[in-house]
Amino acid sequence: MSPQEWLKVLKTAYLQGFIRQGGSSVKFVVVEEAGDTTAVVSGVGALAREEGYVTIETDSQHTKVQLIDLLFQEIAKQVDWEVLAFDCVRKLFQENNRRIPDQRDACSWGFLASLNDCDEATIQRDVNSWLEGSLFQDFQMSREFRLAMIQLCVAQLDPAGRQSKEAEAILAWLRGELRQMSVLKKMLIFQKITRSNARDLIASFSHWVRLIGKPGVVLTIDISAFMGTKKGDHSEALKYSPSAVMDAYEMLRQFIDGSDEMEGLLLVVITPKAFLTDQRLGLNRYEALKLRIWDDVRDKSHPNPFAPMVRITEEPTHFVENRLVARVGSRKDDVQHQRVIESLRAGVPSPGAVKALGCPQPTVKSKFQQMLQEAQASIQKGWTTKGLLIEGGFGTGKSHLLESLRHAALDSRFVCSKVVISKETPLYSPALMFRAAVGAADIPQKRGDALAEVAGELNFKSPQYAEFYEWVHRQGGEIDGRFAATLFLYERMVNDPELSHRMIRFWAGDPLSDVEIKRYLKSCDSSVSYRFERVSPMEMALQRFKFVSRLMVAAGYSGWILLIDEAEIIGRYSFKQRAQSYAELARWLGRLEASSFADLGYKSGLAAVMALTDDFQSAILEEKGDREKVPEKLRESGSETDLVLSRQAEQGMRLIECERIPLVGPYDQLVEEIYHKIRTIHGAAYGWDPPQVPTIERLSSTRMREYVKGWITEWDLKRLDPSLKVEIELSEIKQDYSEDIELESEQEDALQPALVESP
Repeated sequence: MSPQEWLKVLKTAYLQGFIRQGGSSVKFVVVEEAGDTTAVVSGVGALAREEGYVTIETDSQHTKVQLIDLLFQEIAKQVDWEVLAFDCVRKLFQENNRRIPDQRDACSWGFLASLNDCDEATIQRDVNSWLEGSLFQDFQMSREFRLAMIQLCVAQLDPAGRQSKEAEAILAWLRGELRQMSVLKKMLIFQKITRSNARDLIASFSHWVRLIGKPGVVLTIDISAFMGTKKGDHSEALKYSPSAVMDAYEMLRQFIDGSDEMEGLLLVVITPKAFLTDQRLGLNRYEALKLRIWDDVRDKSHPNPFAPMVRITEEPTHFVENRLVARVGSRKDDVQHQRVIESLRAGVPSPGAVKALGCPQPTVKSKFQQMLQEAQASIQKGWTTKGLLIEGGFGTGKSHLLESLRHAALDSRFVCSKVVISKETPLYSPALMFRAAVGAADIPQKRGDALAEVAGELNFKSPQYAEFYEWVHRQGGEIDGRFAATLFLYERMVNDPELSHRMIRFWAGDPLSDVEIKRYLKSCDSSVSYRFERVSPMEMALQRFKFVSRLMVAAGYSGWILLIDEAEIIGRYSFKQRAQSYAELARWLGRLEASSFADLGYKSGLAAVMALTDDFQSAILEEKGDREKVPEKLRESGSETDLVLSRQAEQGMRLIECERIPLVGPYDQLVEEIYHKIRTIHGAAYGWDPPQVPTIERLSSTRMREYVKGWITEWDLKRLDPSLKVEIELSEIKQDYSEDIELESEQEDALQPALVESP
């Protein structure tokens, strides 16, 4: 479609509709010529500013957009935080029927007190109370973002505050320019912006912007530099390796998967046509992203302007503007219906979509409930909780099922982490798996550092905590003395926020030297002696898994559930990585032998569900020959380490062969039920009565994804032109199992020095 028509769709259906009402979406725009990307970025930005959005424009030529912390810092540099903070304060004054000058420069505590016929102490107390209620108690924002915004808001009401070192430090922290964190420690902000907290900060920012009264945030990312097709002076342009590009695609995939948790955020990714054709650096290189945006189900002749990826050409396409508008109110339910349709267009099982459509997998759900009961009882009963391995073809509903299981786990008061296996999170690395699991840990109704929230709920006088403390301090126990020492320090020094933060970050995987631990112990006059052994990075990660799970139980949760998706990517690893991954698969399913720390699920409240494709056994274990070649090649080396790994890898492969649970395919009654549900949701989302549409041919090979995307595509087009004759065509997306050296994670190497503990 033409750029003018697509911008019309963006303005009417999204900027004036869905996003303004609180929705969130990720759109990819593919342009014909590399030079056209600038025009699209400018067009999106102009529309967004016209509609009152906070607008950010980023370019991969100048910003390392594959690193989400650097992306947030670029966002922060383009935002006028002080203006937004004053808008926030002014809104609070108006809501509480107090007077405030229109201009920030006219504000001072004395003038505000005089304007409102009270003394300075009263107005300061009122402002602090308003900020407490409206910002600090709003758990849709991360704790450190709330604290930072409160300080910025207060600073706007006093000329001295606006010039203070604290306000300057907060702005520098947001922009990634703060060298020392010491200035912010008294504000209870202890860590710089990193990959672990940047995503929560972006979500918090978009939520805060809407609290102020603006419709939301529009972020454009021009990724032309990935393909090296950016025009102009290249002397200072960033260059991207295949590894960096894959990191960026993974980051964008995470935005798509997490869009249902965002509020008022529109992310537009602009890219040249080489994105679709470049086999080394383009979309085909990273299937996890391709599966979410590729138009594998489409009309033969007409583009769907609401699709997650659109191709911009000069071919004329005319959309009647009033048909682009969703003729519904602004009720939360209306927006939720649109959220469901948006997620289904991308084939992403958002929480809303799973709740609306249900999950017809009774066998797996029954086994999962049994697994939850066993995990909850494992500590008291002294057994290992065995995990589940589910399999299904692409588009058959594996991710949909995992989202349903996540709901079930949270309803049973488990902390739950959904981990997608990727270059960033390789299955063969317990250290990176732990980082991903802690970062993705989900606790209902709260955003931000889940481990900090768990630790904050510890009751030191409860029997659960007493049992946990005794287990951690048990001589010759399962975990290293560093955990006992840090738990002792956390309890003894709980009123020292900085020390508490350091302990929690150590539990979450950050380094903490033995010298620091001993210094902390000495400062609190501890007479207890702790012994620290030399522990390998892998062993430390496994111990952290068990410690954190037991910590969650001590805080009153049932345990910790990991949902591990897209495990089939191990088929693309190198030989040694595949062998290690098979062993780790056996560990996560509670079947690993011949290891000093084999059973993570033993008396820990920790359990896992793993999902992989239904052709993995035939393609990798049989055709590629892993079933025979992996153990044989490992045994040939003669080393004891490889002999152990060969037995463990065999255990993992045997589980794939014998214990996988196949998903129920789309049978006629189920297809009919889903059809009517989605038709009702589409009608509610856009305020119309969707016509009956002919379903895609019902064959045994037809996937539920193809049915769903076909119906939605036809309804989208019929809503715009009821007379249109829609002809749906399908293109198959085949799983690629060819080895890819770029899947070797650089992060793991970077973590090694930080995780090796000194003797």
